[in-house]
Amino acid sequence: MSSEIPDWIPSPYYTLINSSRGNDPAVIVVNSALRLFVRREYFAWQANLQLTCKGLGANGMPTSEEGAILNSLEDSISGGVLNASNGVFLAKVTCRGQRELKYRVHDPEITNTFLKAMTSLPNPIREWEYRIEHDPEWSLAHPELSLLERDPRFN
Repeated sequence: MSSEIPDWIPSPYYTLINSSRGNDPAVIVVNSALRLFVRREYFAWQANLQLTCKGLGANGMPTSEEGAILNSLEDSISGGVLNASNGVFLAKVTCRGQRELKYRVHDPEITNTFLKAMTSLPNPIREWEYRIEHDPEWSLAHPELSLLERDPRFN
């Protein structure tokens, strides 16, 4: 794959949504550029990562120091997953002491090789795990993308 991003892949546009899971607050960032993306078949796989937070404040949300650590780890992960237009960022969910990262990917083997290497590094700064699932209908992306449908900024 070329390192140049094809012009049919939309530039990310991040929408912050304050929500909840049960009684717990949830902060969700969704790439709203994917809401109307028409070439979904190209990214037929979803990679879901779950990072465990250590420094927690009120309601199970990470402290600002913990947020900085998670953001740094997220940047490292995203750099590999999004490399050479093999993936696009879908969403980030922070809730109940967890940070979930969600990506749509083209070639799952490339993503798996990268994530497997990252999880095998000694002394990780945070514990995390991942799974990659074939999802040509984008049903796994529906929960985050449907939040945009209810958002008045998009209606």
